Amino acid sequence: MQTPVGAIGLECLMDRANIFFTSGYRFSGELNLAALEVSFLAIASAMRKFEYRLHFEAQDRFHWKHTGSHRKHFRVVDCDDVDQAFTELCRDSLSLAEGDSYCPMALTVLLQRGSREFIIAQTSEHTYLDARSAEFLFNRLVAHYNALMRDDADQQREILAAVRRVHTIGGDEMLDILGLDDAAHQDNLAGLGAYPVADEGRHAIPLQDVPDCLDDYRKQRFAPVVRFFPLAALLERCRRHNPEVTRNSVICAALAKGFYNLGRREKDLPERQTISFKMLSDLLAPELRERYGGNYIAFVPVSVDGERPVEEIAAQIHQRIREFKTKKIDVSLFRAVEDAVRQGVVGTVDDPLSFVVTNWDNYGFLNNPDYLHGCTSLRHQSGVNIEPRDTLGAVLVNRPILVINQSAPDEVCLSLFPSLRSQAENEAVAKYIGEVFGQ
Repeated sequence: MQTPVGAIGLECLMDRANIFFTSGYRFSGELNLAALEVSFLAIASAMRKFEYRLHFEAQDRFHWKHTGSHRKHFRVVDCDDVDQAFTELCRDSLSLAEGDSYCPMALTVLLQRGSREFIIAQTSEHTYLDARSAEFLFNRLVAHYNALMRDDADQQREILAAVRRVHTIGGDEMLDILGLDDAAHQDNLAGLGAYPVADEGRHAIPLQDVPDCLDDYRKQRFAPVVRFFPLAALLERCRRHNPEVTRNSVICAALAKGFYNLGRREKDLPERQTISFKMLSDLLAPELRERYGGNYIAFVPVSVDGERPVEEIAAQIHQRIREFKTKKIDVSLFRAVEDAVRQGVVGTVDDPLSFVVTNWDNYGFLNNPDYLHGCTSLRHQSGVNIEPRDTLGAVLVNRPILVINQSAPDEVCLSLFPSLRSQAENEAVAKYIGEVFGQ
């Protein structure tokens, strides 16, 4: 009998990295806490994948086992400062999986004392969900709550039926759907082999240093570094140079320029630098996200000339994104990861890229001020925590990993995974990126 959880090698790796990510949705208005809890429990119970747990033996030997139940964590916290409380929530999110319990998705409401403002924080375990799958569930949770507040029982049933239909198919089955022929795949692999990448700033932790860094990291827990930056001025500047550049390309250009400036000022690197990073690419169109929940993502190398003005860097990134989407280079990388997991060779070679960037925009929230019944949407923020289970998991997070999301129409939220080597490195990265947005 087919189960709702097919095998994806990337999810085996996510299990070893032990990543919990939190999306915080900030509102102003009147929230019915009892109704929200009802909706959360209904959505969490309807997601069939949550009834399974991944059991790991080795990267080429793992399976999902049915457990029948999972921890459904709903909590309400009164706060003097919801932003500080959100930081503490991200720092402590790993406790959701302590001992024998497991919690694929949790919901925490942070209430600002003396104010109508609050944050609904959705924390997800990356083994089960990527950011897009988590967003799908949060949007359905809000839709269920809104229908509950309208006393629309038919709509509530339809939403839960939609969640029950979501399942995870294996990596090979998804590749069949995405349609990548062998000739195109071989061309993509050849192109990736010739693509120039560099880590001149030595931001990645060498593989031989990872075990010691992991031992030191485990001695305490860290909160992610989170910053908010204005976007409008930089976006307008970049679009004067190239009207087609997307917000994502402009934001990533600011990140790359920040790393370049850090290297010039603090590491005495030469004026000409190749700044290379891995950019997350979502493989599924929105209609496929309605059917398949899981980690259907790829990380594509992007290299830019760091000495160029930021608007030229944005144009370079924009062109690279068009290239890898048109040629399905991102699909080839997903396939390559699946093959590498089967062969047990992930984490055996140093990867010369300085950082990783992922984007979590929730356009349903951003484009609708009345997204939540009786409330006004204010800001979207994010934070991640990690506690790698072993060296394999640590190798997956052995360089700065930056999460970006549009927090409001003209605001960017930047958060960084805790660093296995030094939180001071993350603070420096955030400082230099902030200077670029401030120009």
